[in-house]
Amino acid sequence: MASEIRLGQLIAPFGSGSIYTDKNGTPNIICGLDFWHMQRDERHGWKADESAVRKHIIDEPRLSALLHVPQFRQPPEYCFDDQNPGLSRLEVQTHRFPTWYVDTLSGKMRRFSLDTQKLAPLEKGEKQARWRPVRFISVCSNGHVADFPWKVWCGCECPGDSDLALSDSGGPDLRSVRVSCKRCGKSKTLAGSMGMELSPQRDQVVKSGLRSANIHCGGERPWLGQSVQPCCALPVAVLINQSNIYFGKTLSSIYLPDMTSERTVSDIQKVLRRDDMDLSSSKILLQMGDRSTALIKLKEMLKPHYQGLPDDESIMQAIESLSRGTSLPSDAPQPVAPESQTLAFRRAEYSVLRHEVGLGVDEELRVVKSLVPDELKQWFGRVNLVERLRETRVFYGFERLIRARDPLVDMPTSAMSQLFLHPPESAIQWLPAVKNYGEGIYIELNEFAVKQWLIDNATWLEARLDQAFVDRMGNELNLLPPLQSNAWTPQWAARYLLVHTLAHIMINQMVFECGYSSAALKERIFVSGDPKAPMAAFLIYTAAGDSEGSLGGLVRIGRPELFGPVVRRALSRASWCSADPVCSEDLGGTGSRRVNKAACHACVLLPETACETVNSGLDRAMVIGTPQVPNYGFLSDLIQGAPYD
Repeated sequence: MASEIRLGQLIAPFGSGSIYTDKNGTPNIICGLDFWHMQRDERHGWKADESAVRKHIIDEPRLSALLHVPQFRQPPEYCFDDQNPGLSRLEVQTHRFPTWYVDTLSGKMRRFSLDTQKLAPLEKGEKQARWRPVRFISVCSNGHVADFPWKVWCGCECPGDSDLALSDSGGPDLRSVRVSCKRCGKSKTLAGSMGMELSPQRDQVVKSGLRSANIHCGGERPWLGQSVQPCCALPVAVLINQSNIYFGKTLSSIYLPDMTSERTVSDIQKVLRRDDMDLSSSKILLQMGDRSTALIKLKEMLKPHYQGLPDDESIMQAIESLSRGTSLPSDAPQPVAPESQTLAFRRAEYSVLRHEVGLGVDEELRVVKSLVPDELKQWFGRVNLVERLRETRVFYGFERLIRARDPLVDMPTSAMSQLFLHPPESAIQWLPAVKNYGEGIYIELNEFAVKQWLIDNATWLEARLDQAFVDRMGNELNLLPPLQSNAWTPQWAARYLLVHTLAHIMINQMVFECGYSSAALKERIFVSGDPKAPMAAFLIYTAAGDSEGSLGGLVRIGRPELFGPVVRRALSRASWCSADPVCSEDLGGTGSRRVNKAACHACVLLPETACETVNSGLDRAMVIGTPQVPNYGFLSDLIQGAPYD
């Protein structure tokens, strides 16, 4: 099991609490973080090596500040290291789940334990059965998961679990699946067991088939062993491979260097960010106000890398800068309206990526300015080549059945209680994360052109984007809306729809131009309607732990001689959808959250790994207009007469 899942997959989609089916077809649930970085000891069971944990620490101050977690750790990599026994054969534990199995020959059911390794006969003299896991489990919106309550559902009150049988006649619905007890004769089909009804706001389950049978959630958390907690949510019966039983919560950041540090401080930071440096104890000492002891520890760490140590003040500036995060360029515009934490987090990346960042500043981010072709300057303000970037992606919990409107609420308490059986103390709390390296293109629209387009087409925009639609967009926090609801205007919505949809159009074209698959490319959207610090830009990038993160084909497209033709070809492809005119019609909102307009799988929708909002907040009409009014799009004039290639 340990060698089957790649490190990045332990962040998504196989984080703690998820169900993973191994190569033998056995479903397992990924254990909580207490069970990570473990070694299998034949005598003493599982054991952890603290030195191995320290080797896997990832430092990302911006994410630490946003999630209120002091450090991150890379998931353990299963390998053999004779020189470092503590780093050898590290595993992430799993538990067998579901624990109910059925014999494919006789239909008999048996319940095994979470720690069962081999499905041997449970009773003396029992023949070897052909066990397969059952298909049904029970979950609730509070994140709990349990075996399907077979005995309670059929009304059996017999002691033990050895007399149940499951039959499936292969019919078109659940009436063909029947559970029965051979001892008392109680029997019942699964018809109605999977029923579920959501509230009008779609934020809670108000009815379920299991609750109708007077079955309650027991608060089971098998990823943490036999742990249970009180729960009042309604249990819902689901299939084991159902897509809504696990929504991993992940957050990513682009590493940003300190843009204001002196050269000496920057050099110290480069040394301190090495993978073999453990800054956690020094940061804890700084938080406690013990600067002198922290300085002594830092000097000991720096001594092997310097013939003569830097002065104390430079060392303290370096560690304090690493602790607080990025210092932005002095000319970065400051918004006048209050912004959410996530929007401010994204604005920091915008403020750095729009500037040139050379290798002399930092080795983990390199941004080179390109030239906007003359024929595109009317619409595009900047094109920067991000020749190297580092993305840190962190896993901080999960949800079941319903996605929360604001997943960052109650952090870090919610993550610690959900992912740990024994949550660590606040000073040493941690979450799993991975570092990926890649490249990208930063594209910024001409702000004057965007504002003029919003003014010139105000009547059409207000008619197309009614207030109900705009309010739905404002309530989707992954669209990074303004903090104050009075700023949820058609102008803000149009700005977001324009930038986001153009990013999708460009990604669809870059698949043909640069050699990456659409699932390998990602986007980061920078949008704000703030009067003093507006944003209308996007980053298209790829970041992976393997060679696909550095092919160079994506950056190449940003060159002036290639960028113009690529934009024209992308717009030509997007100007007509095979589902038109149905796709472009104003249907009042489409998509799973009803915050899309003209967007479908035939034109601008992308794989979910490529879109940061799960394909929400899209409207092709903002870019190229509609068949009825083709001149209202922001780039409508650019595609007049553009060749389709």
